[in-house]
Amino acid sequence: MKLLRGVITGGGIAAFFFFSWILQLLWNSILFEQLQLVQTQVNYWQSAGLWFFVIILFAWTGIGSPASFKKKHTFD
Repeated sequence: MKLLRGVITGGGIAAFFFFSWILQLLWNSILFEQLQLVQTQVNYWQSAGLWFFVIILFAWTGIGSPASFKKKHTFD
């Protein structure tokens, strides 16, 4: 629930769709055209799914969360 609340607040939904678009541009221009590491380009919804997978994959680590930093490191 914390993940969903964090995504919705502070323009998180707009940021999700924006970064999905950026991910699509990077994938298609770098991996497909320049380096030719992959055989197919991705469309917008595939890049959104990939970005969502990355968010879920790394959400448990607490990366980018100031609250997790405060819990792990006490400066008393």
